[in-house]
Amino acid sequence: MTGIRKTLLAATRFCFAAPIAAAAFAASSAGAQESPVVKIDSGAVGGVTQNNIDEYLGIPYAAPPLGDLRWTPPQPAKPWTGTVAATKFGRTCAQNSDLGVFASPSADEDCLYLNVYVSKGAESVDKRLPVLVWIHGGALSVGAGSDHDGSQLAAKGSVVVTINYRLGILGFLAHPKLDKEGHPFANYGLMDQQFALKWVKENIAAFGGDPENVTIFGESSGGTSVMSQIVSPGAAGLFQHAISQSGSAVIIKHPNFGAPRPLDFGEDLGAKFAVAAGCADQSVECLRKLPVAKILATQGPYQINQAFIDGTVLPTTYADAFKSGHFNHVTIVNGSNLDEWRWAVAFIENGTGKALTADGYVAALKAYYGDALAPKVLEAYPLKDYLSPSLAYGAAVTDSLFACTGRKANEWLAPQTPTYAYEFADQTAPSYLAPTTFDVGAGHTFELEYLFPLYHGGRGISHQLNPLQQHLADKMTEYWTSLGKAADGRLWTKYDPKSDNYMRLILPEPEMTSGIFGVEHKCAFWDQSGIY
Repeated sequence: MTGIRKTLLAATRFCFAAPIAAAAFAASSAGAQESPVVKIDSGAVGGVTQNNIDEYLGIPYAAPPLGDLRWTPPQPAKPWTGTVAATKFGRTCAQNSDLGVFASPSADEDCLYLNVYVSKGAESVDKRLPVLVWIHGGALSVGAGSDHDGSQLAAKGSVVVTINYRLGILGFLAHPKLDKEGHPFANYGLMDQQFALKWVKENIAAFGGDPENVTIFGESSGGTSVMSQIVSPGAAGLFQHAISQSGSAVIIKHPNFGAPRPLDFGEDLGAKFAVAAGCADQSVECLRKLPVAKILATQGPYQINQAFIDGTVLPTTYADAFKSGHFNHVTIVNGSNLDEWRWAVAFIENGTGKALTADGYVAALKAYYGDALAPKVLEAYPLKDYLSPSLAYGAAVTDSLFACTGRKANEWLAPQTPTYAYEFADQTAPSYLAPTTFDVGAGHTFELEYLFPLYHGGRGISHQLNPLQQHLADKMTEYWTSLGKAADGRLWTKYDPKSDNYMRLILPEPEMTSGIFGVEHKCAFWDQSGIY
């Protein structure tokens, strides 16, 4: 069970054709033309135009967090003279290959770059376009904005921004001495996200965007990051709408896979990391001089897919904030995928080369839920009801970690702020993972290709959508970009806990459902389980 447990934890931390490199979307493609030069606070940038989309790639939105700036809040980028060629993606933030093909490894700390996509010529039009800012997922430890092509969303009449932010220990480290330096601390990755949003507010008008009409959206840990910004006082006024995709696990009480961790827990973990990395004296001087390679080699046991309750960036738990009303009251879209956890079970099978057995299913439930809750889960999800142990395990964790937690969050949010609910349910969705012994269906991350063309993680298998799937993709981009286009008359009705109404994103046509979601995902069981 040791190997399965390690792979399970690696997969859990995430939640949050031939392989095509991210560079396939870069501006060096044949037929690219120069786009208009845009002047921003730091200087002038010139991008490229492809398929009627102006792309400005690799723009620095903050100073490189190197040397004395490591583990400090982000600082302004140094201004430049002349015109910078924003024609290729910036460096990817330092990360290992913890999640296989989902992301590409990197050893770069100089990585605080963003990318802007806008319909050709929109920069010079007086009418300002709504803005979408994408926060990528990857367990707060891997991923990059460059893995997501914003052109399809931009073609719907929006300015799209994709960002990098610090990851792993470099992005999320609580440490007693660092935390006493007199600056915001611990949640450096969340601070980077806010700094990028401030950059958007100050500069996006130059690209044709409306700084007062911003939607933030993200998936998995990008979705939890969206939840973080909804809760964070520092993000107030920086966005007006928010879309959290598979990001509601933050309300779970489970110590490893849900709510933010207390500061004392984080500082104890950070002190242990310092010892393991060779800084037994716990000095900030030693920590800031650590080679990136040493940090990456050491961080594994000490990085978590959770933020810290630091009192400033994140003042309280998400559950308490949502229930009390102490959050940024913006329009919220919150949803998940029908078969979320099948992705993680596929990840385990790809990693071990073995399918989950009946005994392995029981052991996995105990490892995940603990000895007290696991027998009840086994009774609610008996193997006889499923074609394989993999599908049984996928159903149980999908419901507890994503579906019913999202539904509970919607119940809390809906009476206080405009809230919309969806479920991505296209079980024909392409998988960028290696083949498995079971149908992965509408697994975790599989909706991303419907928003970002040819999405395949960092190094996965790319697939072209078929005509029916592309029709759904067109509908989804219409929904995602609609929040900033009208004050009312949304494309689907607000969530009402009494009717439990969800927009079901399915072939051949999306449809509104009522009274089905909670039943299908056994939410009555999970509501009584004590997990949130």
